[in-house]
Amino acid sequence: MTLRLARWDYGMKLVLAAASIAVAFGQAQPPPAHPAFEVASIRPAVSADGRSLLDALPGRLIMRNLTLRRLILIAYNLQDYQVSGDPSWAASKHYDIQAKADGNPSVQEMEGPMLQALLEDRFKLSIHRETRQLPVYDLTIGKAGAKLQPSKESSCTPYSEESPPHTPIPGVPRPNFCGIHLAPDDGLNRTLNGKGITMAVLASTLSRKYVSLLGRNVIDATGLSGAYDVHLEWAIDPLSAPAASNSTPASDVTGPSIFAALQEQLGLKLKLAKGPVEVLVIDHIETASAN
Repeated sequence: MTLRLARWDYGMKLVLAAASIAVAFGQAQPPPAHPAFEVASIRPAVSADGRSLLDALPGRLIMRNLTLRRLILIAYNLQDYQVSGDPSWAASKHYDIQAKADGNPSVQEMEGPMLQALLEDRFKLSIHRETRQLPVYDLTIGKAGAKLQPSKESSCTPYSEESPPHTPIPGVPRPNFCGIHLAPDDGLNRTLNGKGITMAVLASTLSRKYVSLLGRNVIDATGLSGAYDVHLEWAIDPLSAPAASNSTPASDVTGPSIFAALQEQLGLKLKLAKGPVEVLVIDHIETASAN
């Protein structure tokens, strides 16, 4: 009887010791915190010309004249129709933000998780996500075939937002980075140039409100896996244009619609479809005091 009790006692000690180690390990290994900016200044916008700016520099993120809704779209990499539940002032109050990071994080990290943490801290943002079946566009190849120019090797300098921002060198021209480049707006006319871009990148770019105002996600359904050089010119429909462009006379709209431009210039087509779309629902948000 004594031997059995001794064995039971020894076994229990092992179980309790293992449990203590597990608890201690759990306490010593808290879940990783979101990366955050070291310091950030948030003030009401004072832009004199009404223009917005988003610029990532080594260790810094500068945002000027951006609404809180636009900041949320940037932070979570969503389009306008993918956010709901925000108050009306979130789309009318504009902010200037300068945020300084410790070290030299990537563009993607500053504009994503770090900006999310800033919104959660200073605007008390809390959210949840839902997946909804919504209208989308499939980007497909037109009946006459694609009119795409494959990118030549070394025609552009590879660059990823997963890398730290490019550091300008005085007197040295900025490299011709691969990717999408938008020319300045000409009224309702738009121009897009891209070197070394995939169809997935083109589809993602076409989804963005500031590019085409399509109002839905564009999904790459071309089946093309290469990288291409793209030049596209089109015009935004005056009836769906931003307020700042509504003053442009219809007679000054010289480009075709985005649908016609894709078919005529690139041999691609936008086809109506339905698909799962992630939606971010805002549960709580507050204004941020100036500092």
